[in-house]
Amino acid sequence: MRRARSLGSLLLAAVLFVAAGAFSVASTQLPDGLYAEIVTGRGTIVARLESQKTPLAVANFVGLAEGTIANEAFEEGTPYYDGSVFHRVVDGHVIQAGAPDPKRSAARGPGYTFPNEIHADLSHDHAGALGMANGGPHTNSAQFYITLDDRSYLDGDYIVFGEVVEGMEVVYGIGQGDVIESVRIVRRGAEAEAFRPDTASFEAMVAAAKTGVENDAMDRRRLEREYLARRFSSRRMIEQTRDGVQHIRRRRGRGDRPADGERVAVRYVSMALRYRGHMRGVQGPLFEEIEFGSADDGSPKWLDVPTDADVFEYEVGVTSIGEGFDAALRSMRPGGQRIIIVPADAAYGPGGFYGPNVAGEKRLVIPPNTMVIYAIELLDPPRER
Repeated sequence: MRRARSLGSLLLAAVLFVAAGAFSVASTQLPDGLYAEIVTGRGTIVARLESQKTPLAVANFVGLAEGTIANEAFEEGTPYYDGSVFHRVVDGHVIQAGAPDPKRSAARGPGYTFPNEIHADLSHDHAGALGMANGGPHTNSAQFYITLDDRSYLDGDYIVFGEVVEGMEVVYGIGQGDVIESVRIVRRGAEAEAFRPDTASFEAMVAAAKTGVENDAMDRRRLEREYLARRFSSRRMIEQTRDGVQHIRRRRGRGDRPADGERVAVRYVSMALRYRGHMRGVQGPLFEEIEFGSADDGSPKWLDVPTDADVFEYEVGVTSIGEGFDAALRSMRPGGQRIIIVPADAAYGPGGFYGPNVAGEKRLVIPPNTMVIYAIELLDPPRER
């Protein structure tokens, strides 16, 4: 015979049931999958995690949220994100969080980084994309963001590893300094139940990803050489400098090369050769050609036609477009035209270039670690009358 339960025990059971289910009430109607519930003072954000397409990034997020990955901020078993804040909120751009709560830890991060894991099917082209913040390629750690609008110019350089499925009104209401009370992982279905990263499995995934990055780099160099051989097969290279810049002369020019402090008039049209082969699930060409040219201050701008490139004043030894560009210009003569093929390290390097963000206009982005091809013209000085 079942024993009668006291009123007190029944009330206690009800309280415990409500408390245990409070953080996952929003998830009860969701289909099978892996989800994160980000509880804030403004409400709960529910995000689906892409454990199939970006398993490394999701393992990192889940492992930190549940305290199952060793890190420098907290002891094992301690939820990493609880008590942290949205430390960066940019209207129309992102809300960003993931630095440890300074009241709980003196560490600024987990003490490790992991490589980029980009999937072509996952885009920043809408509000609600969940991504990993980084300080350059392959420096992902713990900080994450949620987009507030179309930020597709970030595609290929930042990991999208999830999608907000409930609580976008909360996302839009987040203010800088708002606290994340907790991040809890909700598993629905056998596949999600089996996704339980620990330190050993995560470190194995990171090691495999680093090997993949090295292989991608070798593939990229080979494919770049093949691309350039096809594109410039009829052009005669006059030199390749120590920084790896290849020079192809179109017009020799005449007179003296520019000296330090001299102000000269310059114009260029360019193409950044963005490699897409590192992305999982990529379809179509492995290179995207991003065409741009000089603005009147020398910075890159979109061109409708090549003749829209502006002439700008360049002071030798002071103005800088990029290491490879600057060195090439010093070797030219007035009236000269030259094509230079600049490897990423001598172009915009790991930081890339991000043009002004103007509402309603496509943002010009030269991605990190991208080869740039310039057609430079060093204009003749005006003739004296």
